Amino acid sequence: MNLAPLKQTGRLAALALTGLLVFSCKKDTPKPEPEPELTVRTEVQLIKDDIYKYYKLYSLWDKSIPDYTKDPSQFTDKYGSADLVLDALKKMTPAHAAYPSGVFDRFSYMLGLDGYNTGTAASSRLKMDTNDGYGIYVQLGTEDEKTAYPIIYFVEGGSPAQKAGFKRSDFITAVNGDSDYSIAVTCTATGCTINDASARDKVMNKLNAALDAGTLKLQVKHQDGTTTTKDLTYANGYTIDPIYKDSVYTYNGTNVGYLALSSFEEIENNNVNQQKIDAAFDKFQAQQIKSLIVDLRYNGGGYVDASAYVADKIGGAITKGKLMLKYEVNDYIKATPSLNKMFQDTKFEGKSNLNLNKVYFLVSDRTASAAEMLINVLKPYSMLQVQIIASGTRTYGKPVGFFEQVVQNKVSFWPVSFLLKNSADFSDYWDGFVPDKSNITDYVFVDVGDKKETMLATALNDAAPGITTKASINAVSRKGYRTLNQGEVNIRPDRGLIKKR
Repeated sequence: MNLAPLKQTGRLAALALTGLLVFSCKKDTPKPEPEPELTVRTEVQLIKDDIYKYYKLYSLWDKSIPDYTKDPSQFTDKYGSADLVLDALKKMTPAHAAYPSGVFDRFSYMLGLDGYNTGTAASSRLKMDTNDGYGIYVQLGTEDEKTAYPIIYFVEGGSPAQKAGFKRSDFITAVNGDSDYSIAVTCTATGCTINDASARDKVMNKLNAALDAGTLKLQVKHQDGTTTTKDLTYANGYTIDPIYKDSVYTYNGTNVGYLALSSFEEIENNNVNQQKIDAAFDKFQAQQIKSLIVDLRYNGGGYVDASAYVADKIGGAITKGKLMLKYEVNDYIKATPSLNKMFQDTKFEGKSNLNLNKVYFLVSDRTASAAEMLINVLKPYSMLQVQIIASGTRTYGKPVGFFEQVVQNKVSFWPVSFLLKNSADFSDYWDGFVPDKSNITDYVFVDVGDKKETMLATALNDAAPGITTKASINAVSRKGYRTLNQGEVNIRPDRGLIKKR
């Protein structure tokens, strides 16, 4: 046998193996590919991203917003704060020239939780059924056409001021021992003007600073000429009592009800608010009123369900079983069962046995949101006449509402998410309701519910002619008693149209 070829093959194999070993020894061990660096978003950036995402998901105007949901940073990194992100988003909504912003969304907003700064100003935790401060709302008035003083036009129920006994029509004559709160004015037949704007600013600034302080000593002069001085402590989150007056007026066998509501706080599970509303309407039923005056002039809104509850009480037997309201929401909310169930049509249930002929609404340009909803849902029913009596020419104009989104446990965000319509599909009161009677003076020189108060007297004179006199309706023309438009302190807020999740 010839073994030469085999030996040769083995030699070649050995050489190949040797070469492989040599090559392997010379080759560097491959290094692993570096992991891509993860971009860590800061807290501020994450908050901005979430503001964008929630707005895109829930906004009534979501179709106006470009889609960056896969990477919100492409949008949000252009802006230095959460406030600026929200401003940019709101400016993308459809145009509405009547609003100062020029677009429909003038309503979406955010508040920092526990003092967190969202970018332009620090803000505190939002509590829709509580309020901070003393509960005093003030404008300027004169009783001699020569000197004006701050005068209380509204006191919030449940506030330190209300509990201390202060009331509408009280002139503030001293604050913390300082009695320098007078302002010289000149009055003519067309109104009063302030002689020195700097004097007004000094008074307003001092009073604003006092109302922000932790304690307050307030001296007032009542309309009977007596004075009261009380020490108050600033309240962080007092519980609001929204019913600040309920009465029945009688004349020649005609009973007229009066209900003054400062806001629409939660009504549920037989809570205190529900008990008080029920008690007021039980009184109206017992006295068989045929007309009801609802005072909403300082009502900036509140919970949708609370407004619906009051509407059901007013509608009574007339509206029972009929459609009250329906909602318009975006496609995402419609397609999300947990959200869509919040926005089903609401019908009147007949929560009272009232059979009213007429309901009067006393309003101002501060009457907003859930207060306007109350008016709107009752207007379609001809058997229940609705009359609007206004201190100006329109209500605020807000047919939309929202529910809260908590962002990174730092921000309470309220993007406009729904539009409310009545049974006639009407929701076009973006510029406010036009009243049946306009420019009726809000006569702050008498207490709430006094028949000499001009707006109340106007409604009473229509509901039960003779219950008030012409002199009462024209009480504001009495020499000396004038209000001024050039100064207001602690303006009543717009509370919104709130839907609970």
